[in-house]
Amino acid sequence: MKGSVYHRGAKWYYKFRSPQRDPATGTYPWITKGGFDTEREAWKACRDAMRDADRGRIVKPSTRTVGEFLTEWLTAVEPTLDATTWRSWSDYARWYVIPHIGGERLQRLDEPTLLKLYAKLLAEGRVKRDNDSVMYAYWSKRVARGAEPTPRVVSEACGTSIQAARAAVRRYGPGSCRNRRREVSHPRRSATYMRSCIAPWSTRSRGSSSPTTPQAM
Repeated sequence: MKGSVYHRGAKWYYKFRSPQRDPATGTYPWITKGGFDTEREAWKACRDAMRDADRGRIVKPSTRTVGEFLTEWLTAVEPTLDATTWRSWSDYARWYVIPHIGGERLQRLDEPTLLKLYAKLLAEGRVKRDNDSVMYAYWSKRVARGAEPTPRVVSEACGTSIQAARAAVRRYGPGSCRNRRREVSHPRRSATYMRSCIAPWSTRSRGSSSPTTPQAM
């Protein structure tokens, strides 16, 4: 398998033929991706993508949005849930998620976007404080500045136990962002991940239609 990179505008792109035949057309489609700042970055991403393609782990580009995914997923899991649980999850998606990030492409959904949603819901009193999100927000800011904090620093800054901070720093280590993005592409894992980020326990009453606390997915 051979790949190539090319320059378009201010960014670099890569492309290569998929090793898997498209059953609909009988051809080997091109796999492309762009947005890289340098030729070196494009080549590295190209090699990584070709390796994933050889292992059957490549994800085809998709324009499906978060809102579309949630609608499809809720329809798929409805037969496996009791009516109260399904209505609760459906209400959370309709009230808290879709209005804010429903138009985002699912494949582009990342940790910062979910943390912004969580912060907004927290400010509005829609959710309880989630220590994991607070610690990750602090940790990621420090890492971006080139100074990864120790568990003790995280604990003192976020008001959590040292044990919780140690476990959190281990989770946030190398590869964690890639692993979390990969979870979003999996229907069942994405539900657990989204719930853990936005912690949708409503603290405002909506009368008799207010959703109940969701059970573990």
